[in-house]
Amino acid sequence: MKKKGKYQVVVFTTDWCPHCTHMRDHVWTADSVIDAVKSYHNKGPAFVVCNKPQNRHFVTEFDIEKYPTVVIMDEDHNIEKKANNMSPEDLVLFLEDF
Repeated sequence: MKKKGKYQVVVFTTDWCPHCTHMRDHVWTADSVIDAVKSYHNKGPAFVVCNKPQNRHFVTEFDIEKYPTVVIMDEDHNIEKKANNMSPEDLVLFLEDF
């Protein structure tokens, strides 16, 4: 098992995506998800809004094909795990099974 404190959870979203809005409002706010993400670097996910001009390069750099995309990356920005649109239960499993 890897030490989660050395990894960051990053969420790639857009302003126009209904799944992104749903995850932001209903999944990332669930107590079980908040508890599961605490063991990662910075104690919470970093949200990147990909349709903002200054963030467009992340889509290519991290090969983002769907929104929302949740990744776990190391300190050198290497993606260790990647998934899309999840329920609170699936996101907890995604975060804990690392």
